[in-house]
Amino acid sequence: MPRPPEYNRLEVVNAAMQVFWAEGYESSSIQKLLSAMGLNRGSLYAAFGDKEGLFLEALDLYVEEVAVTLKATLWSIDDPLLAIRSFLESVCLIEDEAIRSRGCLLFNSISEFAHVNHHLADQAEQRTKPLNALFEKRLSEAQSLGLLDSEKSPKAMADYLLTLAVGLRMHAKMNTSRETLQGIINVGLSAL
Repeated sequence: MPRPPEYNRLEVVNAAMQVFWAEGYESSSIQKLLSAMGLNRGSLYAAFGDKEGLFLEALDLYVEEVAVTLKATLWSIDDPLLAIRSFLESVCLIEDEAIRSRGCLLFNSISEFAHVNHHLADQAEQRTKPLNALFEKRLSEAQSLGLLDSEKSPKAMADYLLTLAVGLRMHAKMNTSRETLQGIINVGLSAL
């Protein structure tokens, strides 16, 4: 019977997530991951199978963390347009510049893998679909409340908002000022 692990799985996955987020998948060597996680090679492979298994678990943890922001904004604020604005501001105007400049782990991963690892690109993209669906739901609500033109497609507007979020997170990686990001949010939302 194998011994139970002597580490906190959530803590080691979080440590790995921080490395993947800061470095990207390919630049996150096994040695960097082991150092950050405080594990040996055997423990990593026993717990996660391989680097890809660890990465997918790190992506899931990232999604759980973003879900906290989703719950506080897109799910909880009654006014659908205010909810969308609040979400974009929450994820793009992060006070901590070191975190803001990392961009979004999901969008970074899609970009990194798009032409080299379709499986991982698809795994990251699948994790963006709930956000897009929630945008579409809130936009439909805004239309039913008369806050948006009912002739516009909620699906197309949701795709636009996801594109806006991707662009904002990319701008954040370029160390764009919070004021500039706020201006982009304002212009972007005025297009709805």
